[in-house]
Amino acid sequence: MASKKKNTAQIISLDAFGSAKDYWLCWIKSPLSHLSFATSVQRHFGYPCAYIGDVVLDDVHPDLKFPMYFTTFNVDYDVNLVILSNHTTAPTSLSLEQQNPLFGGLLFADEYYLFNNQGLNKINFSYPQADYLLLLSTDKQADISDYSALLPQIPNIQVLCQNTPQMIAEGQKKSKQVLDFLQYLFYESEAAVKEYRQRKLSQKLHHKMSVAEANYGYLRFPVEDNRTITSNLLRREDY
Repeated sequence: MASKKKNTAQIISLDAFGSAKDYWLCWIKSPLSHLSFATSVQRHFGYPCAYIGDVVLDDVHPDLKFPMYFTTFNVDYDVNLVILSNHTTAPTSLSLEQQNPLFGGLLFADEYYLFNNQGLNKINFSYPQADYLLLLSTDKQADISDYSALLPQIPNIQVLCQNTPQMIAEGQKKSKQVLDFLQYLFYESEAAVKEYRQRKLSQKLHHKMSVAEANYGYLRFPVEDNRTITSNLLRREDY
């Protein structure tokens, strides 16, 4: 009798990754909690830094959530920096699965890492114990090196490694697995940034994102009441 194949989450590599944007990553150590670290980044660069959600590893455990924050260096060229926590407290049920019952119960809560070379981790990685990942992305029209050079200047951090996703992956044993997961993190963070901006814009407009036909005068043809406002002027920061 054929055994059932275990359902696992599949991350698909996209050949188009990096064709429209440039990407850069840093793995860093910092003694600060994620909220305090985001506040420190905001204070250092002088740009607002906002919480945009979590990366969730549903394929491992639904309670594994890694907080994300972001700030924008340049709106016109979509230069965004996402701060992603590299570790979180593992749920007790997940920790118990890894324990040998002969040694008794848990004395301390385990930490689950996105990238690490020991303990509970999603991706085996040669640089251990990183606290945060800094994910930088820019449009092709911008020079990403102008902004990547700013990251090591963040106070009270230790940079463990930094490079493009492709170069980082090439230095690891399972390079394809690492690159696939880095692509996933960039796409997830970009989707979270877009959703956050859309939500803030909707709040500014009091959740009125369309202009009803009653507001138009002398129309030759009717317009749809749900026609969405798309002007880029709505996204100006100097409101």
